[in-house]
Formats: sequence, C-alpha cells, structure tokens
Amino acid sequence: MNRISICCLMALLFSLGHTTLWGQRENNIEFNLWYAKPGDTFRVYGKTANVRAQPGKMETITDSLPCGTLVVVREQAGHMEQLKGIYAPWVRIRYGAGKEGYIWLGMLALGSRTDKAQQTFLYGLDWISPSRAKDDDYQPAIWHVKAKALDPALQLLDEKEFVVKALETSVTEAKLLGDMGLEGTSDIWRIQFGGEACGIPTDYFYFGWTGRQLLALPGKSEVGDAGVFYHSETLLFPKEPGGQPGRIIRLAEEGEADEEKTDPNGETVFKVKKTREVYAWDGHQAKKL
Repeated sequence: MNRISICCLMALLFSLGHTTLWGQRENNIEFNLWYAKPGDTFRVYGKTANVRAQPGKMETITDSLPCGTLVVVREQAGHMEQLKGIYAPWVRIRYGAGKEGYIWLGMLALGSRTDKAQQTFLYGLDWISPSRAKDDDYQPAIWHVKAKALDPALQLLDEKEFVVKALETSVTEAKLLGDMGLEGTSDIWRIQFGGEACGIPTDYFYFGWTGRQLLALPGKSEVGDAGVFYHSETLLFPKEPGGQPGRIIRLAEEGEADEEKTDPNGETVFKVKKTREVYAWDGHQAKKL
C-alpha cells in the first residue's frame, strides 16, 4: 500500500473512530441534527405528535398535533429519550393561540419549505436501524427518512421514504430549485445529508414535484480529504448550462494525489478521472441510458 493510500485509510479510520450520528444514538446524545434553540420554528413531522404536560413518553397527554403544524421551541428539557432507534431530547414548545407543552424533538421535521402555491414540503427521521457492529467492526447505521408534501390545509399529498447511510452526519438542509426544465414537474426538491470531517460523504437526494406526487430522481454525492483524494458529482437538468431536453446528466470527477509530482507552486497534483452518466426522463421516471 503506497503512502497516499495509507493517508486516505488513516483519515477515514480517524473519522470513523469518532462518535457517529451526532446525537441520534445513545453514545452521543448531547448533539442532534435539529439544533433547536429558543425561538426556532419547526413543523410536526409525524402523522400526529402528542404534546405532554411534562417531558417523557409516560407523562399526561394534553394535546395532539397533526403533521405540518408549526411550533416554536421555548427551551430544551434535560430529559433525553429513545424512540424508534433515535435518541433526542424533549423540548417545551408554544403553538396555536399561546398554548404550551412538551414534545419529543424526534417528532419534528428536520427541515421544511413552502412553495408559491402554499404547499409544504418537509422531511424527518422515521427510524434508525439498530447497528449490529461490534466495537471494533464499524458499520454505518441506516437512517430511514421520509420526504412529505402537504397541501395548504396541511393534508398529506404524497410521501417517499429513502435511506441515508450515516457517517458522522452533522449537517442537513433542503432547497426547492424550481422545475429546472424537467417536463411534468413544477419544482425539484433537494435534500442534503452530510458531515464536516474529512472522509465523510455528503449525499444529495432529489425529488421532482408534479403538484400531486413526489418522483424520485437520480442523486449525487461528494467526499474528500484535502490534499489526498476527492470525489465530486454534478447533476445537470435541462435548463442548466450543458443540460439537454428530456435528460438528466450526472458528471463525476475523482482525483487521487500523485505522490511523485507537485506543481510549480509546490501544490499537490492530482490524477483525475472523469465519468458521465445520462438518464432519459419520460415525465415520470429517469432511466439510465
């Protein structure tokens, strides 16, 4: 194994050796993907979410909130709890006409967006597959995530489940990108899950929105370790420079540092490999050509 390969392996093992999942598992409960602070607004992710008089799943239920309901976090309670394989805290919330109570943070969406038609898109953790890995045999946990679309009255229009192989995932966000020239869609929704450590991938999941239905699209991924290796992917939709009508194009580039060469400024020179994949879009699904 050459020096570059050893460096890549050491960087990856170092990052994997650290506590994973940033608070969604028992051994790291002080962090969580929601980063809920007093004054932050969230939407209910679960089909319904029980509000309780005190933090805890055995406490008295005072109310039940449907999916999409807006709540404002007042404070984080000290009580942590595991439900559906997810460790998360209870928070005191305010909702409606000044009502207050406690809700388990895992029942709130990780993110949401509302389009011009007042349709709401949200996503959240549904459950986490328990890890079967031994202490010395790391395997990424599997996050089961659902993307949901609601009408202006917050009635569920459609939902799609997808999985994330979590490696120190600490960042998630979502954007509505517009239709991007993709026939049959009025919007494209991109959801990101990733990490900030070297060797930790960032994955992007895409869904086309027809106005009534979420359609799964090809995704993309990127990962790297500065000065050692990188892998990056770009999706081109029909409206974008280099895009083609009725096509989704995925461009990939990966580079590995050449330990024998540097440029005139002493910077690392990479051995680069580029690939191109084309998907035909028929208005309902993408098929790789």
